[in-house]
Amino acid sequence: MSQKKAFIYTTIVFGLLTLFSYLANAQPLAGRVIGVWLRDDNYIKIEIFKAGPQYFGRLIEGNLLYENDGLTLKKDEKNAIGRLRGRQLKNLIVLTNFDYEGRIYDGTYYDFKTGKWYKSTLKLQGQNVLKIRDYTVLSPFGKTTTWTRVQ
Repeated sequence: MSQKKAFIYTTIVFGLLTLFSYLANAQPLAGRVIGVWLRDDNYIKIEIFKAGPQYFGRLIEGNLLYENDGLTLKKDEKNAIGRLRGRQLKNLIVLTNFDYEGRIYDGTYYDFKTGKWYKSTLKLQGQNVLKIRDYTVLSPFGKTTTWTRVQ
């Protein structure tokens, strides 16, 4: 084999090994939403995590989770289901069953302030900005909020 062919084969093999190494260590696109996020009202932090193939989010920190004394945890008093009104807001799951579908996550969002469920989409803008679109029937008639990643 000539030196030129050997050089070409070596370059190709090295390039493929580099590519496979990068792909093995790269964070999957779908998983980039995992982490702690601060809502745009700056009162609540939500942790997004993966359970099985889907993504969920729970309330982990914030003034709205406590009564005025700053110690007593608030309950899910606005919930439409009476037996669930006794649940504490802290660690309450508010993002449920989000599936990743090509740059967008689709699932449902529970607004603990109103006790209502909404269809919802999550869309990352860069690494540290998350746009949340909540709606009842049609997305154009919904509301968008912006969350930022907590570093």
